[in-house]
Amino acid sequence: VGAEGSTKIHGIHFPKLPIHSAQFLGDSGNVVVSGRRNFFYIYDAEAGKLDLVPKIMGREEKSLEKCTASPDGKTIAFIGNDGYIILVDTKSKHWVADLKMNGSARAVTF
Repeated sequence: VGAEGSTKIHGIHFPKLPIHSAQFLGDSGNVVVSGRRNFFYIYDAEAGKLDLVPKIMGREEKSLEKCTASPDGKTIAFIGNDGYIILVDTKSKHWVADLKMNGSARAVTF
């Protein structure tokens, strides 16, 4: 960021995932990363550990490209099919609830 340039501190590759959304999970140092795939990653930036979540069990979405995290980092909300907003627990990485809109959902936030 200076006149002489900056050195790269760290780099990470997310296999087979073009990134469409990334959110910090509260103050945990973890980041949820998603794209136009039925899986997503949770990256622990402090430990350098990458955790693949292969799919959301019980859901048939082919794309999880839009997501947001709750301010406390305990829940992730993904925009699903047919107006569904899918809530996932960050610790268990399991589907915990849905919210249903009468139309299609285009954005989500806490």
